[in-house]
Amino acid sequence: MAFIEIFEHMGWLMAVLFILGAVLVAIEFMTPGFGVAGTIGIISLIIGVVVASRVVSPPVLIGIIAAVLLVIASLLVWAYRSATRGGKISRTLLLHSRLDKEQGYNSVPPEESLIGMEGVTLSMLRPSGTVQIGDRRIDVITEGEFIPKGTKVKVIKVEGFRIVVARVDG
Repeated sequence: MAFIEIFEHMGWLMAVLFILGAVLVAIEFMTPGFGVAGTIGIISLIIGVVVASRVVSPPVLIGIIAAVLLVIASLLVWAYRSATRGGKISRTLLLHSRLDKEQGYNSVPPEESLIGMEGVTLSMLRPSGTVQIGDRRIDVITEGEFIPKGTKVKVIKVEGFRIVVARVDG
């Protein structure tokens, strides 16, 4: 009981614990996962409630708890707006530039030059496999057709990584 009697004369400690707890919980909401800030924040809020219950009357305690929840909600609304409406958080954390094909950036080397070229299958295409076109071995796919090994094929379209071939008749 001596421990709690020490806190009864420290109303300022109650305020510090509530402010510290509210700020740490708000920080925890803005960071991924649940860690040290959230744990310490919740513990501070609980200790703040215990200290407040010894220092103030129940109606005042309810008002203090409501005020702390309002501050936490306000900090969350501010963080959300700052992250979504061009605020400081969104300018810092979000990528706004793009690496477009028009600017010369490609994730795949252009293979459109293969369209119309012919080669021979090195493996059975069911529907994917390997084809020899010139001196290159290329992974290809058919449009669902099974093509045996050693068959002559032609590149009919290129879609990013997909090089589509069809059997050459004759």
